[in-house]
Amino acid sequence: MIEIKKRWTGETICSGETLEAVKSFPDLRWADLRLYDLRLYDLRGADLRGADLRLSDLRGVDLRGVDLRGADLHGADLHGAKLAWQSHDLLAEILKRAAGDDIAKLKVAGVILLCREKCWRELLAIRDPLTGWAIGVLREWVQDGDDAPKELIEWKEEVSNG
Repeated sequence: MIEIKKRWTGETICSGETLEAVKSFPDLRWADLRLYDLRLYDLRGADLRGADLRLSDLRGVDLRGVDLRGADLHGADLHGAKLAWQSHDLLAEILKRAAGDDIAKLKVAGVILLCREKCWRELLAIRDPLTGWAIGVLREWVQDGDDAPKELIEWKEEVSNG
């Protein structure tokens, strides 16, 4: 029996005999999915707000339309995943990983989280020397057909004549 429980209360969200039986459950808010292999789940459009996804396997998963606000993605394997480009939490996690211990780069990831109300155009308009770095990191995650924002694809760094 597989049970998916709420992160803080332990209350059962859904259960089934196999992973297949619970794989398309759309409301997984606050779910404890640590260490889960989620490659078989159909997560498109799922509500994963506040979910604990630490160390989960999301390789190749289609995350488009998934609500990841407040989700903990620390250590989750995201290789080959189709990103939810609207998810500030997911983008900040990717930038945080790329930043390593570089405080200035970590601040860029922090701005993404703090400015949840900003769309791509507004974020790219922020004048910061590390914007180019962030764009380069995120462009590496673009896949054909993943609905990456055109602002990201078409962004060109302005060259100052300073």
